[in-house]
Amino acid sequence: MDIVIFLLGWGAIAAQTWAMKRHFNMKETPQGVKVISALVLASAFSLSYLGFAQAQPLWAQLAGLGVQLSGLLVFWLAIRESAQAKLLAAFDGGLPHGLLTTGPYGWVRHPFYTSYILHWAGGALGVCNLWGLGPGIAMTTSYFVAARDEEQKFERTEMAAQYA
Repeated sequence: MDIVIFLLGWGAIAAQTWAMKRHFNMKETPQGVKVISALVLASAFSLSYLGFAQAQPLWAQLAGLGVQLSGLLVFWLAIRESAQAKLLAAFDGGLPHGLLTTGPYGWVRHPFYTSYILHWAGGALGVCNLWGLGPGIAMTTSYFVAARDEEQKFERTEMAAQYA
């Protein structure tokens, strides 16, 4: 089970990396994305170590796997829904040029960040170790900062009322 969780976790990171390069409209990598990327690597190595350093109860592994799979589902639904939207990357200096309200965007304001948070929460749950909370908290905090930045940008557009 450790190997399945390990491969799923790193597979999700590979999918997120693909999205940054191919799905989001990004001319150059914003500084905030570089910071989050460093946090992702540190967090992934930390959770990978914790996953193999000790045995976890099966219930924790299965629960973590379920949460990670739900994160991947939300991620791919968001990819499908936003395929033609040319979304800006996190921390991009530009203002948003459109508002998505269908699919996962009809459920939550930030489905990509939601999927990333589910990924890290599942990883932390799966390793069943208090040290696993650190990466989850660090990543969740970084996504909240990115989401707040995007919300402030929406407030400066003609879509502000609809976004609110």
